[in-house]
Amino acid sequence: MGAVREQWEVVGGVESGGILVRDGQSIKSLAIADRLSTGAIIEQLDLQGDRLQYRLIEGKGPAEGWISIKISSKVLAVPKPVTASPDEDQQQSAPETQPTVAESAEPVGNDVEMDAELRQRIETDAQVAMKNNLFPLHVMKYKIHGFPLSEPQFRVLCFHNAGSTESNYTGAGTPFISWIKETKAVELIAFDYPGRNKLLKEPKHTCAQTLALLLAVVALEKLTDGVPYVVWAHSMGTWVAFEFLMLCRKAGLPLPKAAFLMAFPAPQLPVESRPWRQNKSLTDVDMRQEVLDWDRDHFTGAGKIVFNSPGWEEQWEPLMRADFQVFDEYDFQHAGAAKFDFPIHSWHFSEEHYNKPEMIQLWGEWTNSSFDFRTMQGMGHLTCFYKPDLKKRYFQEVTDLLRGYAEL
Repeated sequence: MGAVREQWEVVGGVESGGILVRDGQSIKSLAIADRLSTGAIIEQLDLQGDRLQYRLIEGKGPAEGWISIKISSKVLAVPKPVTASPDEDQQQSAPETQPTVAESAEPVGNDVEMDAELRQRIETDAQVAMKNNLFPLHVMKYKIHGFPLSEPQFRVLCFHNAGSTESNYTGAGTPFISWIKETKAVELIAFDYPGRNKLLKEPKHTCAQTLALLLAVVALEKLTDGVPYVVWAHSMGTWVAFEFLMLCRKAGLPLPKAAFLMAFPAPQLPVESRPWRQNKSLTDVDMRQEVLDWDRDHFTGAGKIVFNSPGWEEQWEPLMRADFQVFDEYDFQHAGAAKFDFPIHSWHFSEEHYNKPEMIQLWGEWTNSSFDFRTMQGMGHLTCFYKPDLKKRYFQEVTDLLRGYAEL
């Protein structure tokens, strides 16, 4: 008889509903929609470096395909000893270069149990959203940029700040957009929240949790098709993105390769330490001042148009008050929750009025992986988007990191 084929156990994908499977050895080959479940037992057909061709023995997922047994320092599959048949002289041993069981141990607390009822709710609501064609309303530049791609290899999901729109990310001429066009393999999903653009007449959301649920429903098809992604959020958008990620983890949906959570404190910042005021009790004069204080350079320059009548009364004040309520009445409900396994990038902008470096650094408490904190010199809370020279520098630094995660 021939030698016993090596068997492996899948140990990765606890938080994402399994690990990604492709139909070929290359990491650029087509991703299969279904993931290989955590705990699955597979038979090795071929092993090329960290890429393993397998046949499924036990568990859920594609019957055959290619997986990565390790990504960076994270182990996704480990050898499983198999007893040889009686006429074998000795048990086949794993190659010395393969990861050991000890190396594959997940950090304590990361085994988050999936909420099947929540997953079902999201899937049911997503069917309604598709029937009502909500995706292009929330991601209005998707087709304009030439998406969907026939074989996307990577995506960037963007969550904008209060009082803004998806255009902060989708505007032409930035290093970010240029990179996307050059690769011809990256899709951009820049969300609009209700109350602006094609959703102008929709009720505005004032709660990060409900807004996160809506966006997860709208984007479900893109989250579950096997294409890896990262999240990029700014200011208030970081708390929406955080709730989005917590929701995805709880529902067993795939999580990103990394999160860029910029220009805002981590959500566990105590209420008494929040430097801004709740806007519901502010007079019109005080509300104008509150908006101005977030970035005086911007709102006394290009952004001062928002205070003009009747635009302020009819459009900007209602929008700002609703968006500000998302964070100034935010109720943090995740004390003691497990950290994420992906890297987090959280940057401070040196000309901020409210946000201090130590508030941004609190995001480091949310990852078991690497944490990247830096200060973007000469930039304000919003001038980093609205002053071309600052935006170019900001977007270049983010794009340089995205290139590494995309691996294109």
